[in-house]
Amino acid sequence: MSGYTAQTPILDHFVILVSHKTLLGISEYTNGQFTLAPGGTHADGLTTNKLILLPDGVYLELIAFFDEADSEKRRQHRWGNEKEGTIIDWAFTLPSENDFGTIGQRVQDAATGFFYTDLIPGGRTKPDGTVLKWAICAPKDDQGNGVAPGTMPFWCLDRTPRANRVPYETEAHLTRHPNGVQGVSSVLVQIPDGGDAKLKGTYDAIFGGAWKFKVPSGSNAGHHSVSISGEKAAIQLVLHGSKSGRVELLPGLLIDIEESV
Repeated sequence: MSGYTAQTPILDHFVILVSHKTLLGISEYTNGQFTLAPGGTHADGLTTNKLILLPDGVYLELIAFFDEADSEKRRQHRWGNEKEGTIIDWAFTLPSENDFGTIGQRVQDAATGFFYTDLIPGGRTKPDGTVLKWAICAPKDDQGNGVAPGTMPFWCLDRTPRANRVPYETEAHLTRHPNGVQGVSSVLVQIPDGGDAKLKGTYDAIFGGAWKFKVPSGSNAGHHSVSISGEKAAIQLVLHGSKSGRVELLPGLLIDIEESV
């Protein structure tokens, strides 16, 4: 994949918040469209998830807070106050967490009023008992306040093999979807109140050039582009697959599919 460097962002996953009841019955929504992969319970004990693995190595994370989760802990959680039934966040990764230093420094040097935190350990346990570990870098503003989820990507940098967290190659049957989806083509981040202009310099720093990402499989199918616009806050992604169309992942959550190129 010529033109890329070790610091070129690799698209990792999208976070879709649902109620715990919806997560338990998620197969009712995905049946006939997507194949579900098991997730697990996160280390903080507040959330659990299930995954939709794509052949390009990116995945959709369907995450829910347990109904009995402490309300104050949920309120303080990065995603605790977000709207259920929507894409609330998205993440990049890199081959090594050591590769992130260059990107973090570029963002800081851009002096746009945003920066990334130091690495924050995280993890979860899979249903088979496999323990996963990673480190997260989340965005903050120059006052040290958290940035609204989804406005800027966060970073998920593995400390155990990514293949354990995202077994899209070792369990390839989980990436075969009835709708023919093959991967992610493009991402549009909608930012209200003119915030898109302020963030443009930050995105320039993240990418260090054209707003293009890699995918874990190395596939060149799809546009692999990111854009931002000044509209109501939302994250829109376009998938690519064997045929174009539109799927309703959850009631009211529509995702476009374009034919792979």
